[in-house]
Amino acid sequence: MNSGRPEAMENLPALYTIFQGEVAMVTDCGAIIKIPGCWKQGLVHPTHMSSCCVAKPSEIVGVGEKVWVKLIGQEMKNDKIKVSLSMKVVNQRTGKHLDPSNIIMEQEERRRNIEAGSHLTLTAQTLRVIQVRGQGTPQRAARQQRVRKRRNTRSSTRSENAKSRGGG
Repeated sequence: MNSGRPEAMENLPALYTIFQGEVAMVTDCGAIIKIPGCWKQGLVHPTHMSSCCVAKPSEIVGVGEKVWVKLIGQEMKNDKIKVSLSMKVVNQRTGKHLDPSNIIMEQEERRRNIEAGSHLTLTAQTLRVIQVRGQGTPQRAARQQRVRKRRNTRSSTRSENAKSRGGG
């Protein structure tokens, strides 16, 4: 059936699109989801089924069930498109997006890169979000440094007091 050409991506939904698909098959590796309007199917890995640990995907979904998914990856491998989907960033009752700025996905990707020994890269969007939340600002760094100094001063004062009382 393959004419020697790579599979076409033209009918696939855009990256980060949310849609409702039907579970075609459930394995220990995850759930295979039919993508509507396309002959392609995608995989929801157990780590992307729920924010909790999923040991058996069959306990979460069943064949024929309709689920809300987000398309989180498209990869060409051996002239085939591998489609990665996630259920945990979409409310399964309403289809509402739970991670509109894709922060959860980027954090997981960074965690996987750290575990694999890769270098970290921050996107401009992630950097803006971190700064907006006050996690990367110079003010926060200065505040953390002041807190550390106070803790060190307190602990050294306690140890000196204990020594002067003969307890050390």
